[in-house]
Amino acid sequence: MREIIRNGLILFAITVIAGTLLGITNEVTKAPIIEAQKAKTQDALANVFENADFGDEIALDAALITEYPFVSSYYEATINNELAGYAFKVVTSEGYGGNIEFIVGLSIEGHITGIDIIKQAETPGLGAKAAEPEFKDQYIDKKTEVLTVVKNDAPGDLEISAISAATITSKAVTNAVNQVITYYNTELIGGVQ
Repeated sequence: MREIIRNGLILFAITVIAGTLLGITNEVTKAPIIEAQKAKTQDALANVFENADFGDEIALDAALITEYPFVSSYYEATINNELAGYAFKVVTSEGYGGNIEFIVGLSIEGHITGIDIIKQAETPGLGAKAAEPEFKDQYIDKKTEVLTVVKNDAPGDLEISAISAATITSKAVTNAVNQVITYYNTELIGGVQ
């Protein structure tokens, strides 16, 4: 009986020490992780809208979250104090490896200015290629109309060529971009927001 109590107390002490160390590690690393995430977002904003200034992050109206679940927020992009467009923060859960978080830029003239991946857990060498220029640059200058993913190397005006062996990732990114386009056309340009 004494042996069981002694082993239980030792196990309890180890658990308390491990839990305390994990809590301390979390507190120490929390701020640097948040700062690194902010820096990645700022870099992505600059990549989709060169030479633009961005206002505060604007959250979606609570009533629209269910209609646009991938669009989490947006920024107004200004150049020389003139509205140049919007940069949308997007998180899609449809990726093969889980969530893909990225920024989508849309100009006031109705074209995509670019996309930039902030965070993803897609398969290296396959879905992770979504962050490479060969894939993401396809979106630049596309009209703000619904885009389709195709499996060929000669996509049309409203088509995106899928990443070879990573169609799920290609469709996830494109579906999220399409949701941004719908939000932009319906809520921002349509005047509801």
